[in-house]
Amino acid sequence: MEQKIRNRWIIVIAAILIQLALGTIYSWGTLTIFVSPYLNQIREVTVYVFGVGLLSFAITMIFAGQLQQKYGPKKIAILGGILIAIGVISSAFMTSFIGLLITYGIIFGAGIGFGYVCPIAAAGKWFPDKKGLINGLAVAGFGAGSFIFNYVIKAIANPTNLDVDDPGFLAAISPNIPWVFIIIGIIYTILVLGGAILLSNPPEGWTPPGWTPPPPSEESGISGLELKRTETVKLPQFWMLWLAFILSAISGLMVIGSYAAFAKTQDVSENFIYIIGTADFVTIGSLAALFNGLGRIVWGKLADSITYKRAMLLMFSTQAILMFLYFTTNVNAIYFAILTCSIYFCFGGNFSLFPTATADLFGSKNLGPNYGIVFTAYGVAGFIGAVGVNLFVAIFGSYLLLFIVMGIMSIGSAILIYLTKPPKRQ
Repeated sequence: MEQKIRNRWIIVIAAILIQLALGTIYSWGTLTIFVSPYLNQIREVTVYVFGVGLLSFAITMIFAGQLQQKYGPKKIAILGGILIAIGVISSAFMTSFIGLLITYGIIFGAGIGFGYVCPIAAAGKWFPDKKGLINGLAVAGFGAGSFIFNYVIKAIANPTNLDVDDPGFLAAISPNIPWVFIIIGIIYTILVLGGAILLSNPPEGWTPPGWTPPPPSEESGISGLELKRTETVKLPQFWMLWLAFILSAISGLMVIGSYAAFAKTQDVSENFIYIIGTADFVTIGSLAALFNGLGRIVWGKLADSITYKRAMLLMFSTQAILMFLYFTTNVNAIYFAILTCSIYFCFGGNFSLFPTATADLFGSKNLGPNYGIVFTAYGVAGFIGAVGVNLFVAIFGSYLLLFIVMGIMSIGSAILIYLTKPPKRQ
């Protein structure tokens, strides 16, 4: 038994290694610059690869949460690593949109789903005393992974830094695209399998020395119950949490999917391009990815200090204000960058606060299966957020209305969480 009580911080290291690779799904914004012309498709079409990838990720989480509970986090994370290797490396041989949709969308997305839930579930069992902080650390790599790989992808695909409008751009990048997928596929596989080997659950019934579980209370949102998934999904609290996740995540994802396009929109009445159209979007996107990762840690830590419920209310309210202000950023590149990074910072908080809320409302013992089903909300939000921006702006003709709607949806998340009370055993 003593041998099984290992240094629990090893689990955090494992989680960060795994999540660095998984979070590269957010590098699609950089990847599509090269992949779209390579496939002879417009970005409004190739964005479906990203949307399907997020949907596959979330659907797979439903099964992954249950499987890691049965077979352990190590085996299921390894399965995720194998699927990632197959999906990303085989993308090197795809020359059609449908082919890439299957390999990089469905298979890579499924690999992410199997890998993502394992470190969260394991870390939750090793750190019941620091749920928010550890959830934040466990998924921080997911937020920051694209920061690193945006530059890796760009360096491999376009080493001479040709402008996308250069007549020789397609001819220059085409031989490099297969190598992009092969190289990043190998790196992702090493990271996921390396982290998976370090994963384990603590012995049954183990708790940190000297730690006493906090008592159930309505104010803290802690139920004190250990509910199975079949019990959880029957509760109104589950559906309120699920809907709040959708509303908040769509808000963040629609900004992530539209900030560069918004910055480059033309003011027809004045016949000029906004000054932020000249901003360095790779730098802004990479900085925002870091704030995404940082937000996961900070909001998670805040949940430990003031309860997940208060942290969520503060985060959703802040996000709503940022959304209402976002259209005013069209006059200044620095102001635009600050608000964009701030929205990413709030968006990142979803991924530490929702697993923390799931554990406090429904118990830590079945966090994997329960959060796996809560996370389907992100699949819905991810698909709508990825493909809905262009459609929304085309229909209503305004980013201003888009951001107002996003702000209202953020307020909706706050109202739902405010009304959510911890369940009681019947």
